[in-house]
Amino acid sequence: MLTDETPINIESWDPGRHDRSGFDCGVARLNNFLNLSARKQQKDDMTRVYVAVESGETTILGYHAINVGTMNVTELPKPPRGTPSHGEVPVLFLGQVAVELRAQGLGVGSLLMHHVFEKACVIADQAGCHAVLLDVMSDGDADTFTRRKGWYEEFGFQSFASNEARMFMTMKQVRQIIES
Repeated sequence: MLTDETPINIESWDPGRHDRSGFDCGVARLNNFLNLSARKQQKDDMTRVYVAVESGETTILGYHAINVGTMNVTELPKPPRGTPSHGEVPVLFLGQVAVELRAQGLGVGSLLMHHVFEKACVIADQAGCHAVLLDVMSDGDADTFTRRKGWYEEFGFQSFASNEARMFMTMKQVRQIIES
């Protein structure tokens, strides 16, 4: 039985090894991404998917998908020092975070988010990365959107003034989380 004490590993997704057949997080778009799009996007080097599994198991309890990109500093409340003249800074884009219904509320989502932060630090150290960026899914009603947004805010993400669904966290903030 899965509990909040169950050892969980975060692994690079291997479609031939990890079992996604029964994955259901309660959001059709996130289920469909894992079942229909993730394999091709990963194969085409458009994203990287990481999965949460019980230690020694292959059934997916949750996943996140990340890729790299840029954002224009005009979207930030305060442009960082040393911004290139073209106005774009590198970011790690968090495309999805999803947790299987039976694993929700057990900390799997927080483990996945911490893994995103660890990956962001590696990318920032090796290639440069100013922030982690995401778009809160609007699937569902206003209460569902507010709940999702609130979950990201608990980690320290802030909305852009121009778009409340687009959120970011600077690498300075991410490193503070990793170091604590």
